Amino acid sequence: MSYRSFSRPALLIATLVGPFLATGCGIDNGLVGKKDPSANQPVIDVSPEQLSFSDTAMGETATQVFTVSSVGTGDLTVSGITLDSGTVFSWASLDGKLPGVLPVGDSADVTVTYTRADTGDYDTAWVASDDAGNPSVSVLLYGGDVTPALTLTPASWDAGGMGVGLVATQTIEMDSTGGAPVTINNLSIDGDPEFTIVGNDPLPITLAPGEHSNVDLSFSPSAVATFNANLKVDADAPVGTLTAPLTGQGGGGPIAVCSAVPTSVDAITGTTVFTGDSSYDTGTATITGYTWTLISAPSGSAAALARGSGPNRNFSPDLAGTYTAQLVVTDSDGQSSDPCEASVDSVPTENFWVEMYWTHYGDDMDLHMLKPSGTKESSGDCYYANCTGRGLEWGAAGPADNPTLDLDDIPGTGPENDNIDAPADGTYTVGVQDYPGSVYIGENDVTVNIYIGGLLAWTDTRNVDHEGGYEWFATVVWPGGAVTAL
Repeated sequence: MSYRSFSRPALLIATLVGPFLATGCGIDNGLVGKKDPSANQPVIDVSPEQLSFSDTAMGETATQVFTVSSVGTGDLTVSGITLDSGTVFSWASLDGKLPGVLPVGDSADVTVTYTRADTGDYDTAWVASDDAGNPSVSVLLYGGDVTPALTLTPASWDAGGMGVGLVATQTIEMDSTGGAPVTINNLSIDGDPEFTIVGNDPLPITLAPGEHSNVDLSFSPSAVATFNANLKVDADAPVGTLTAPLTGQGGGGPIAVCSAVPTSVDAITGTTVFTGDSSYDTGTATITGYTWTLISAPSGSAAALARGSGPNRNFSPDLAGTYTAQLVVTDSDGQSSDPCEASVDSVPTENFWVEMYWTHYGDDMDLHMLKPSGTKESSGDCYYANCTGRGLEWGAAGPADNPTLDLDDIPGTGPENDNIDAPADGTYTVGVQDYPGSVYIGENDVTVNIYIGGLLAWTDTRNVDHEGGYEWFATVVWPGGAVTAL
């Protein structure tokens, strides 16, 4: 009979310790000769390892027995039997032998009494002895409706397809979901050796209700084939053995490999290429399809990947920030790969950079940037009527301090952009006009982002609902780029 050993609990409420007989003692002074190291070794066996009183009615008293046996080569001294709580379980009989000495081959019955007073109870009995390998052995006691239960999450693992020699990992959580503790005695893999256990808590594991423990698995295919196995979790009755099916394929699957070249570009004017031409199949199939999707972009962006069916896609950002694209490839067997993701950062190169976008389609919003002492809708105002293309001539000779409207959007939701590489000294004003005559008339949330030296210095979102009117967002003082909300 197997058994479990545990550390003694700190709190022992019911302790039954009595005098026991000594069988004699002696001193080995080396004159008698060497002793057989296997002789006189006490070993304990306790059976069964749990008692269930689940059929006991409310208020009813029931008794059950577990047996303590001396199964070693030397007499076993049982020094005590204790309970963790001792509130609803007690001893009715100790067979007249315990605590005390059990000669080799002898045994003693311990009768446990239970009186049901609630919907369910549990306790743990501990038998202490001079068995050096297991000085404290437990017996779990269940009463009423309390039973242990164990749940595996996930209940199975499909490792999917992967290249020969590669490794996939998975953690399965073992949760104690019953009303009493559950003890896990063994973990094993039954099936193909490509599945292995790579980590777990030391066994045996006793989990109180609500507690959990993990077992870590790995899968490494050795050939182009399908592999199957089962994770077996052996627990005490009534849980028994739980099984989690495991499956995985070696080779024969497509692998998406992607990147962005380059990974950082100038906002609006820069271009990157999302590449997938290094994708491959781990078996004998060929890659036949490349599906690219832009899965994240800065708020307000209207940028899109270039169309096509090949492995690579050109891309130009329209706002500052990070853009992430996803690639899924398919092979000639019709299998699809796991997604691969690549990102590119869009960074303003101009020192003074303003972005604007809005929420509802059909409402034309126009970005305006006034130079120091400039007035709206004049040569001192950079907006759609005069600032596209080569922009305006502001400040000293040369383009460095001139503004440019690089993006102007009418039917959509933006974005629009004004920028200056090296602004002249003074105070600049940033605002938005709700252009009159739009299809959409009503409230519309408008966002303005201001970047100074390539970094986001200020952002605000305001509700604009006056056709033809202006909403002035902020002033920017140069040099320094200090932003003040209006």
